[in-house]
This record gives sequence, structure tokens and C-alpha cells, in this order.
Amino acid sequence: MVKYLLLYRYAYLLFAFCVVAFSPLAMADGLADFRSALTQLQSTDPIAVDAQFKLFGRSGEHGELIEREGVINMRLEDGANGLRAVYSPALIAQLHAEELAKIEDENVKNSALNAVGQFEYWEWRELLYPAAQMELVLGRYNFVSETMDAFNGSPTRLLTFSMPKEKIDKGFRKYVKKYKNRLQVWIDEDGVPLASQLTENGSGRIFIVIGFTFKNEIHTEYRQQGARLIAVKREVKDESSGATMQSQRHFIATLNPVK
Repeated sequence: MVKYLLLYRYAYLLFAFCVVAFSPLAMADGLADFRSALTQLQSTDPIAVDAQFKLFGRSGEHGELIEREGVINMRLEDGANGLRAVYSPALIAQLHAEELAKIEDENVKNSALNAVGQFEYWEWRELLYPAAQMELVLGRYNFVSETMDAFNGSPTRLLTFSMPKEKIDKGFRKYVKKYKNRLQVWIDEDGVPLASQLTENGSGRIFIVIGFTFKNEIHTEYRQQGARLIAVKREVKDESSGATMQSQRHFIATLNPVK
């Protein structure tokens, strides 16, 4: 009886392996599908989104960190006339009022003013043009592997990349001694990105005596809007420490397309 149970179990496992290994999703070349999808998801069709940016951060000398928080709501529009960030009259009035309040208390903790300077073109392009940004990424990262995985309960392919220290910014690279950067991208059966996760950490030294460390994490979720890819959620966490100074920043951007 035990012998037959073991044979049955072996046959079942073999069948399950074949189903996964020889399914269309598993057999496809994920990297090629990913590259192909990116070229097809850069439509210039007009789009408007309501965006919310939340910031949580603290910085300063060890033991005397100043906390900053902030939330802003605004609209981003991209069309024939280019990218526009729309600050509503209410937001403009709020920012002015907070500037006046900051004269009385320069360490205001919770303020849209704390957040507004954190979200500019460099962040907006990651939200509205992620396909173009990932094309740039492919030029700096090395492909590591493709594995089967799941995202939101559905089978996906997980692509893993790494970036060598030689590819980081030239002005910063000479100070970095230890460095690790890994990027993971979840794609569907057509190669369309569903989400990505970047982790980066390292350490180094400036002027021989000043050591520093840093750690960054970025998680992004994507949505296909017609022939265009957008990010609907992007969460960034970064930490750095050097000499007597320390900085921690956590911000979340969420987008809702305007119909």
C-alpha cells in the first residue's frame, strides 16, 4: 500500500512539474517579451491623473532628528502641450498660509509645504512614463534570471536584474566601497510590467575619515491604460547616515486616472 502511495505521489509531482514547465507562460522568453512590451507602451495619448503625495521623514544629528510630514493633492496632465502639474487655487492658498506659519515656527511637523518640494519632474516621469524609464534601466542593469512567481494571486514571471557599482553616478562612485543593487520586475504573459521592487544598499568613505552608509527601497505597481503604461502606486524608502548626520525618508505616490 505504501509503495503505491509513493508511486502516486511521484506521478502527481511529475505531472504538476510538466504543467508548469511546459505552460505557455513558462516557455516564453520573459526578457524578450518585457523589452517588446516596453516599446509598445509608450503612447503619447493624452492622460490626466489625480495624484496624492505623502511624505514621512526625519533628519539631523543623531539623537536630535527633526521630523517632517506632509500630504499634497494635485493633478498631473500629459498631452500635446507636454506635462503639466496643476496646483489648485486651494493648494496654492494652503502653501502660502503654511509659509506664513513657518515664519513663526520653522520646525512645523505636518505640512504640505514639507512635501511639495519632494515631487518634481524626476518623480513625475517615473509615474507617467515608466515604460521609457525602464528602457533606460535595461541599459544599466544586467539580467540575472527569470522564475515563475505570483502577483495578486495570478501566475506571473519574475525577472531579476542587478547593477554593478561601475554603473552608478560617476561623481558618487569614487567614494563607494561596497555596493549592491537588485531590481525585480513582475510581468504578465505578454511581458507587461505589473510591479517592480528595487533594493539598493552600500557604504563608503569621503575625505578618508568620514564614513557613510545608505539603503534605498522602491516598490512600484503599474497599470496599462490603452497603449500607455502608468504607475498607480510608488513607495520609496531611503536611509543614509554619515559622520554625526542621519536622514530617513519615506514617501508614497498614488495615482487615479481621470475619466
